[in-house]
Amino acid sequence: MVYVLLVIAAWGSLFFRLPVWLSILSSCAFLGLGAVFLLFGLAGSYWDSHMTSGDSAATSTLVTGVLLLLSRAALVVKLILHALVAPPEP
Repeated sequence: MVYVLLVIAAWGSLFFRLPVWLSILSSCAFLGLGAVFLLFGLAGSYWDSHMTSGDSAATSTLVTGVLLLLSRAALVVKLILHALVAPPEP
């Protein structure tokens, strides 16, 4: 449940205008959490693949990490597209 709330918050922050300081803080938090979840998800999947068979909880951690990192990548793409499409200031 916590993973779902984190992913919704990360992707929801793309659609709502936040103050600059809060946007920077949330981006750093989501990048950090995404990297940690990705690392632990990869390690857990590797460990489970050699020790046990079947589904594991590491897969949800891995997917959450990937989705958190993709949300920040989408933010960068959105900013780049906005800079390229925006008319130059006079």
